[in-house]
Amino acid sequence: MVSLRGPNAVLSRICAFGAGLSMAALFGIIFVNSVRRYTIGKSFEWGEEMPIYLGIYGMMMGAAYAYLQDRHIRFTILVDFVPAAIRHRIFAVVDLLVAASSALLAWSGYLFVTKRGGLEAPGLIGRVRTLAETTGQPWIEVFGHMAFWQASMIVGGVLLMLAALSKFADRVSAPPTRAAGDV
Repeated sequence: MVSLRGPNAVLSRICAFGAGLSMAALFGIIFVNSVRRYTIGKSFEWGEEMPIYLGIYGMMMGAAYAYLQDRHIRFTILVDFVPAAIRHRIFAVVDLLVAASSALLAWSGYLFVTKRGGLEAPGLIGRVRTLAETTGQPWIEVFGHMAFWQASMIVGGVLLMLAALSKFADRVSAPPTRAAGDV
């Protein structure tokens, strides 16, 4: 595991916690729904839709976490043949490109939320409204609308952009490391 200090450590913990919480909730919902389905023949109506949304949040946060650790998928077949100093610069340029594309992802998510965020999540809205009315907490109804779930693109884009900018800052401030085949 890569040792992280300073702002990277805080961002890393936020991303790791968010990804872990999303995946734990996803697993819990699917498990409970499966047990209900095979024991009493019924599953929760919302239990089919919510794991999809939680999975998206978890994946977005996990991608930022992996980027911070520099343990993401990377094709290096050509870059492995260049000297460490050049490879270091290439990775820094890639960090900037990832930051730019992540900013575009966040912007795209924002546009998506503003255009279609008012739609109701069909598997969730009924139960969420009932819960909001029962508890007297109207704010709970936000979970029944698509905007909350579509915002995962905004959250993921911003987190990945911050991760890429953070890695760029690390690369610029640190000397290149030599790989096994470097001369």
